Amino acid sequence: MNKLILVVLTTFLFFGCQQDPKRKQTQVEPKGVDNIAYKWGEMALTATANDTEKFKPRPTITSRYLALIFVSVFDAWSRYDEKAIPVYLDSVNRRPVGEQTLKNKEIAISYAAFRTMNEYYYSDKELFTNFMKKMGLDPTNESLDPNTPEGIGNLAAKAVIQARKGDGANQYGEEDEENHQPYFDYTAYAPVNSADENVDPNRWQPKYFSDGKGGTYAPGCLTPYQKALVEFMNYIIQLMPL
Repeated sequence: MNKLILVVLTTFLFFGCQQDPKRKQTQVEPKGVDNIAYKWGEMALTATANDTEKFKPRPTITSRYLALIFVSVFDAWSRYDEKAIPVYLDSVNRRPVGEQTLKNKEIAISYAAFRTMNEYYYSDKELFTNFMKKMGLDPTNESLDPNTPEGIGNLAAKAVIQARKGDGANQYGEEDEENHQPYFDYTAYAPVNSADENVDPNRWQPKYFSDGKGGTYAPGCLTPYQKALVEFMNYIIQLMPL
């Protein structure tokens, strides 16, 4: 399962990073485990495992974190691609063709991943910092200069983090006026469909799961407004070759 997630996370960068066939190729884009997105994907899965052991988050929370991390990665990379359109980083201009190098892409991607992981997997900051140093990058570089790959990576992370605050998911407990509990379902959502009957196929339906004791149960809505994962997967699909 972990390998499948990494393949999905890196496929969009692999296909997107290929040079335009009309342009002379002067560099070979890394594939598989050598791809920088794959490496950060492994780091994200390690952090997810650590986070699960420490805090036992609901699956929808983990999905949200992974989605937002790699939306920022995509946005950072998009500024070094000829055609890619960012999700949130539309305030930063695409870099000139001469700057669309593998090195700049990897630097921008790394800072975007580093900053977003620090935000969402804050208990593993040391792990991410050591990984940055291992790659020869300065984890203390907080530049927001849109003319540098470091700045673009940091800006991509900042744009995603700011855009998703107050999006209804209640990530910071900002929607829960009583006790500010993160991800609390302040909407009191009641599904239109039941686990046994789907009256509206366009709406969410609870599903049965094994309770580990020979029986089943159908959990309710785990967290409100999980939109980030859908946005991310839509971009993945658009970048997949037919």
